[in-house]
Amino acid sequence: MSAAAFPSSRIPILNYHTVTDAPEPGIAPYAVRPVELARHLDLIVARSCTALTVSELVDVLDGGVQPSPGTVLVTFDDGYFDNLTIAAPLLRERGLPATVFATTGLLPGCPGGSITQPPGPMLPWECLTDLEAAGIEIGSHTHSHPELDVLSRASASAEIRHSKELLEDALGHAVHSFAYPHGYASRWLQQEVRRCGFRSACGVRNAFSHALVNRWLLARLIVGSTTTCDDIDNLLQGAGAPTASSRDLLRTKVWRTARRARASVVPAQSWTDGSVGSRATSA
Repeated sequence: MSAAAFPSSRIPILNYHTVTDAPEPGIAPYAVRPVELARHLDLIVARSCTALTVSELVDVLDGGVQPSPGTVLVTFDDGYFDNLTIAAPLLRERGLPATVFATTGLLPGCPGGSITQPPGPMLPWECLTDLEAAGIEIGSHTHSHPELDVLSRASASAEIRHSKELLEDALGHAVHSFAYPHGYASRWLQQEVRRCGFRSACGVRNAFSHALVNRWLLARLIVGSTTTCDDIDNLLQGAGAPTASSRDLLRTKVWRTARRARASVVPAQSWTDGSVGSRATSA
């Protein structure tokens, strides 16, 4: 049965990053001002949406239950400090949960030391438990935010496993949710994430998820500096974007081949060279 069989089950999984009035240039296209995030969350409340964490959505799907109309997920990538200081209070005031996918090697104080220069203030390692105490689910976003699908399998696996182990040591419990950096994920990577013990993984794809979506490639919708409240309202009503396909589309495969060829000549892109703008967008 195809996703089209469930036209009323479109699930917007909103993909935020940093929440600030003064973003660093490298992340500015994906920054949302605090006042705008507040308005987005107010729309979720006004629409009487059912907000879930990623793990809560998986629990619903595992139960074989059709997600209720109006289901929405709020997610944040990378682990910016403002996710704790700004986003978490706004969410808590409205009784809304969220999921933050932390890139462990970007967080100051990470065991072994931070390994790359982030494009903004990141969550201190000792504040991970504070974020969780604020009602935010914490998931993994690898250790150094590479394009996993152009790495060797050994390197990609190490990125996934090391981040999971660090987070679990810090939090004292299993971490079940994962998000692919830049949204890039091959079929092997999806299988490896599953083998590593994650129950789900988020891509990007700029599409709605649905009840039959691939659990290890959940589709999300990027929310950035140019996203309007009308855009969010449309998404909450199941409009304004396609519904995700369960297949890896041809254009995604062609783009992956091109990036692998590039990676064989120059190192894979990282935060500091603007690759945050090169996200997988196929549905």
